[in-house]
Amino acid sequence: MTPQDFERFQTSTQDCGVLFYYAGEFTPTMIAAAADTLKGRLASEEAGSAAKRKVFSTFIEMAQNVLHYAAAHAEPGQPQPPASGAIAVGRDASEGDAGHYWLVCSNPVHVEHIARLTEKLSALRAMSLAEIKESYRTQLRNSEHADNDALSKGAGLGLLTIARDASAPLEYSFASTPDPQARTALFHVKARI
Repeated sequence: MTPQDFERFQTSTQDCGVLFYYAGEFTPTMIAAAADTLKGRLASEEAGSAAKRKVFSTFIEMAQNVLHYAAAHAEPGQPQPPASGAIAVGRDASEGDAGHYWLVCSNPVHVEHIARLTEKLSALRAMSLAEIKESYRTQLRNSEHADNDALSKGAGLGLLTIARDASAPLEYSFASTPDPQARTALFHVKARI
């Protein structure tokens, strides 16, 4: 990266209202350190405590989702590398959006999981806030979740928590990765608070 590239990157992050950005390995230690950093950034923000709590909660859920669900590609016989991804938190500065926060995370997922994720997120986007809250309560009581969904470690509570705190339906997309042999896609999720 040249100094000019860095200057363009810095200008772009300022224009987009970025408060926090991280890309790389996701570990419990990294998430704890990032959470402390974000907490410090939010302390200086002029938003209400409820908005800050929702931003922080959404950040933790997104980071945990990357940690637990990012597809890692290892050569046969090699140890699985740590989960990797990216997460950003920012504040809208455009007229009409001032005061709203946004959070975006990205991580690789196995292509065979795209249909399942699309189904879950499409259904979630169609729910009202009352339906999201009811679904959350139902999943909290769902003791059979592990028997019915071997892939989800938290009964889908993470996405429900993010959707519950969001002020608009979650946005998501999938993009191809540079390595076609990896059989992964980049999964992006955006929440507005």
